[in-house]
Amino acid sequence: MAEREEQIQPVSNAFNRTLNRLKEMHPSDIAEDLEDRDLDEIRKLLREFSDEQVADILTELPQEIQTDLMENMRLDRVSEIIPEMFSDDAADALGHVSPDRLQDIMDTLPEEDVEEITDLLEYPEDSAGGIMRKEVNAVLTSMSLSEAREAIRRDEDQDQDNAIYIYVVDQNERLQGVLKLRDLLFRDLRLKVADVMITDVRSVSVNADQEEIANIFQKYNYLALPVVDDFGKLVGLVTSDDVIDVIQEEATEDMQRMVGLSGEEMVTTPWSRSVKNRLPWLLINLGTAFLAGWVVSLFEDTLVKYAMLAAFLPIVAGMGGNAGAQTLTIVVRSLALGEIENNEWRRVLVKEVITGLVVGIAIGLVVGFVSWLWKGSWVIGAVVCLAMLLNMIAAALAGVMVPIGLRAVKVDPALASSIMVTTVTDVMGFFLFLSLASIALNFLAL
Repeated sequence: MAEREEQIQPVSNAFNRTLNRLKEMHPSDIAEDLEDRDLDEIRKLLREFSDEQVADILTELPQEIQTDLMENMRLDRVSEIIPEMFSDDAADALGHVSPDRLQDIMDTLPEEDVEEITDLLEYPEDSAGGIMRKEVNAVLTSMSLSEAREAIRRDEDQDQDNAIYIYVVDQNERLQGVLKLRDLLFRDLRLKVADVMITDVRSVSVNADQEEIANIFQKYNYLALPVVDDFGKLVGLVTSDDVIDVIQEEATEDMQRMVGLSGEEMVTTPWSRSVKNRLPWLLINLGTAFLAGWVVSLFEDTLVKYAMLAAFLPIVAGMGGNAGAQTLTIVVRSLALGEIENNEWRRVLVKEVITGLVVGIAIGLVVGFVSWLWKGSWVIGAVVCLAMLLNMIAAALAGVMVPIGLRAVKVDPALASSIMVTTVTDVMGFFLFLSLASIALNFLAL
């Protein structure tokens, strides 16, 4: 028995040290620490925090861990934590929970919370409705400033942390304007809200895409934007912290999709799901590699006769691939930010072709000169130079036209564009170099 107590004591001391350290940290730092722990340990640690603290920590955890916790925590504990969260965070935490578990959780929540969360879960995740929160500071046009201030002070559901703007609605809850917080503090409180409010208020539709909203925030530096339905009724609020998450999510998604990933994969994603996400595009890439190999096979006789040509294949194709990736990155990101309108792609194409031409001349001359010194043949140097120049132009064309073409057929421009561009530069690079080399060497009978 004494030996067993000695074994338990160090474990208990280690747990207490960890708990005391976490309690001194910010919720986001706590979440970062918990990410690397197993689910049972996370649950054990979270039992020592208050419901409000757990709500703040849960919001900062990756989606997969949130879902696991919602599935496995005690139902009575979940019913205490969810009401402590903003409605959008609660909807995110419950968005991927199994239907049966979700129903069990909803049955334990207050009716008002159930209604808000249910409304948010009905919207697409990447829409304004999917990222907004239902808590909005709103007053009626008919109120005086004194009544408006008292209404905000009394309403426990109002979001006091984001009371930068007070939105004004009519009796039908349609958005009419915005009231600055300083007006409530410094203007004559006998004035009517309708006489003080700013009527020129910008809002976004509940169906607006989150990427469009992120662009608006970046362009105008808003701290918050009201969300309205098809009838102009104020239904929610998108805040800058929501948009920061969207910007990070969209950037991550674009980067992953450009190399054939799902856009949602993380280091904590189970290997089985990673295989499922990656294998299809890798098989497609394998097919494009065979295509490049087939092009090379067309010049087998030339390669047998002039084996030294094989040394230049990866140089021509590799440089073209890098140039295409540069163009592609610029174009895809510009499309995501709305910088390329429908009729502006021609201007972008011309600019990138000119860039490819100039870069191709510079790189071609360098590669041609080095090749001449390396192999002692000015013919090889000239062929490599010309092939490099033409492949750089092909890379520029592909880097612009592939994402533009995908957008034209309503496909995400980031979706595996790099695989398609690399295919073009590999195939064109091999074909241009080997065909030019065959012609030149056969003509000169070297």
